Amino acid sequence: MSPEVAALCVAALAICGYLALVVMHLIALRARGAADDRYRPRLALWLARTAQRRRDRFERDAVRLLLAGRIDRARYHTAMAAMAAQDRAEQPPGLPRPQR
Repeated sequence: MSPEVAALCVAALAICGYLALVVMHLIALRARGAADDRYRPRLALWLARTAQRRRDRFERDAVRLLLAGRIDRARYHTAMAAMAAQDRAEQPPGLPRPQR
């Protein structure tokens, strides 16, 4: 097998793995009710919670910087607008938020 074909195979496997994680994530976000908990992929739930924790940490750090006087209000609002845009991209309005 040539190195080019091997590299393409590895790239295809990585893409398939990533797509599987995305699908598991969407399934976990759309599942509802306690009865569905046993069917939710644990990795997808973990990924959904990790993204929410990252957003919470970013907002908390921005507030601390604002209160400490290290950034001004305009920069804080810009940071929050960027976070909201990223949140919209990661979490479309039609999908429910992951539960903590």
